[in-house]
Amino acid sequence: MNPAFKNHGLKDLLPLRLKDPDEGCTRLNRSQYCFDAGEVRVNEQLILATMHTIWAREHNRIAHEFSKINPHWDDETIFQEARRIVIAEIQHITYNEFLPTLLGKGVMEKFGLLLQKEGYWNGYDPNVNPNILAEFSAAAFRIGHTFLPTTVERWSKAHKFIASKKLSDLIRRPYDLYRAGVFDEYIMGLTNQVAQAMDDSVTQEVTNTLFKKPGQRFGVDLVAFNIQRGREFGLPGFMEYRKFCGLPASDSFQSLSLDMPNSTVFRYTTIYDSPDDVDLWSGGVSEKPLPGSMAGPVFSCILATQFSYARRGDRFWYELPNQPSSFTPEQLKEIRKARLARVLCDNTDLMDTIQLWPIVLPDHEINPRVPCRSGIIPSVNLNKWIELPVSSN
Repeated sequence: MNPAFKNHGLKDLLPLRLKDPDEGCTRLNRSQYCFDAGEVRVNEQLILATMHTIWAREHNRIAHEFSKINPHWDDETIFQEARRIVIAEIQHITYNEFLPTLLGKGVMEKFGLLLQKEGYWNGYDPNVNPNILAEFSAAAFRIGHTFLPTTVERWSKAHKFIASKKLSDLIRRPYDLYRAGVFDEYIMGLTNQVAQAMDDSVTQEVTNTLFKKPGQRFGVDLVAFNIQRGREFGLPGFMEYRKFCGLPASDSFQSLSLDMPNSTVFRYTTIYDSPDDVDLWSGGVSEKPLPGSMAGPVFSCILATQFSYARRGDRFWYELPNQPSSFTPEQLKEIRKARLARVLCDNTDLMDTIQLWPIVLPDHEINPRVPCRSGIIPSVNLNKWIELPVSSN
């Protein structure tokens, strides 16, 4: 890690990207460096860099605790055990907080994505392939591009707006994070800023100025990338995926109006010769969301199918029994306490309060802000991992 703010008493940043420093990074001068992480796209936009940093800090926080409660463990054991817990936390938070918000309870129930509240889960199927589906990676999971804001906001620890920057100015330029205290302000912004709606409208920050180089007026178009990527992958059209998901295919442009805005359907008539030609990503983001969901029927189907495969086909899944990687019943009970709110509280410097479900905007009644130190947000008790040293006698 990078102790850039040690003199300020603030937590570490990610290491500098010293090897191949220009890869995925717009450097305005030779003295500027982006961050290094386990994924080359860490610097793709500043907020992505903050998420990598939060989870690297969480790993190191757990590792530090393990070094105290199990002083006989060597570095490799500490690293692997901390890694195992972080993976389980990410799995739990993804299926317990993120997917219910994205897909809704109805879709979660239909595809068997609801987590068990206690005990082990015996849903592993060695015949399920957990690899990423082409339609998921090249289209459906790019639904998030419609949520992107035009500006990225910074907020204070008191949940007051400070300032904002254009999204295009933060792509491949995470340098704001080198200013003391700014990291936490962006995290506070994430918990307070409203996302854009899920629809066929995408901010010009990524349709006109994506990867714009200094001194240039225009960049590239992310929407064009998405459509072209689907074609390069050889994805069938939107109508074929309606059939795959058990939905009736539309035999005319007019019938599409049942599932998407009339204005979108009209534009399709000027672009495509047939409704069968509509590209998957375009059709997916144009669908009307299902009740309680942020996605329409086709994208909900593809997303839920992928996350079902990822759970049922993973023999390292954190809820499983009788695997070398399985947690004890007591440890599994602790993993189920993992919350994104706790991870953010534990791995920032300035945060005092946060809503219980950070992915959703705060609400006094259904999603109130609570103090990080109040004990209301549960913590994973690492004492359940205490291991007595083996006697040499």
